[in-house]
Amino acid sequence: MKIRSGLLLATLAAFVSSSAGAAPAEAPSGKGFPGACDIVFLVPSTLHEVSGSARCEPFTVRIARDASGKEVVPVVEVDVPVTAMDTRNRSRDGQMREMLRSDRFPLIRGTARDVDVERLRREIGKGRGGNASIGLLLRIRDVERKVLAAASHLRESGERVTFDLEFPVSLGEFGLKAPSVLGIIRVGDKISVKATLTLTVSRSP
Repeated sequence: MKIRSGLLLATLAAFVSSSAGAAPAEAPSGKGFPGACDIVFLVPSTLHEVSGSARCEPFTVRIARDASGKEVVPVVEVDVPVTAMDTRNRSRDGQMREMLRSDRFPLIRGTARDVDVERLRREIGKGRGGNASIGLLLRIRDVERKVLAAASHLRESGERVTFDLEFPVSLGEFGLKAPSVLGIIRVGDKISVKATLTLTVSRSP
């Protein structure tokens, strides 16, 4: 396995739902590969679109092998603090955090378990430029749903590998009621999300 391509795919796997019936994985090695992500989101409304940004908490990717010898990512959790989501408007941000009930549910979380890295490698290889459709398991408040994401723009620079994930989020599917201003300006249901992820694949001794 080429170290960069293998680790890149493992990072992508952090956002894929686990495959049914996967064999249990061996415990991952002690060494982890640090990851980070920056997020931008676009919120439609009856007046104009509103953009926002956020940054996930640092996470770690570890690779193991299952009973059949396949490379898997046993488990990865990526958290985004709700209070870090910013639309550059204090009142609007307050409504957003109230809708998300940040006092009780401070994090938006993506989780994956027992992800088949080799399968993902094959799927990415079919797409020009490394594009691929990825199922993402997303938890907002106390509701968990699967969404379909598109991975693109794979880039390598020194020790870092980056790529983008884009996916829609339906407020209604997560049981969220979109806020309104004076009962006239209403937020739309579909939020567009783009996450740029970075994995550090090696470090100088």
